[in-house]
Amino acid sequence: MIFVFLDFNVDIGSMRIGLIPSFVGYFFMLRGLSEIMELSERFVKIMPYVKGMIFYSIFLYVLDLLGGYTVIDLHHINTTVWWIVLFVFIMMTILILLSAFISYNIIMGIKDIEAAKEQNLSTGNLYYVWKLLVGFTLFTHLVMLLGMPSLAVIGVLISFLFQLCYLYAFYKTKNLYERGMEC
Repeated sequence: MIFVFLDFNVDIGSMRIGLIPSFVGYFFMLRGLSEIMELSERFVKIMPYVKGMIFYSIFLYVLDLLGGYTVIDLHHINTTVWWIVLFVFIMMTILILLSAFISYNIIMGIKDIEAAKEQNLSTGNLYYVWKLLVGFTLFTHLVMLLGMPSLAVIGVLISFLFQLCYLYAFYKTKNLYERGMEC
């Protein structure tokens, strides 16, 4: 999850190098899901989506290496470039929603395990933090599109904090699960 949710990049000219590539996170996620897929049908259900995200993340990573992330001044672009920017925005929105769909189903799969094993895995807290994370991520995405840089910076910072909270909540859930397996 760390590889999927946290982005740290180094920019060199128009090239962006992702230090924590998302495709590595999705690969680890796929391996983890294959190990626990018998515990909930939700894990099996999302595996094709995770595989798709591996390839999509690789595509975005290569695009960044080739300078595809370059910021465009929306006030001084021609119609063709505007359509390209709109297409990229739509693709990024799909990426956010698909990532939210995958993480939602993982949480609900953990909730299935919690019910089946009658073990508290703190999924209520995990789900609550997830909702805040998704909400602020979508808010940030929208204010970036609308060209509101000060709100976007605030949204990015709050989203980052919720990413850390989500990762910590997920870590606590994992520890609760492992403790239950020892008994």
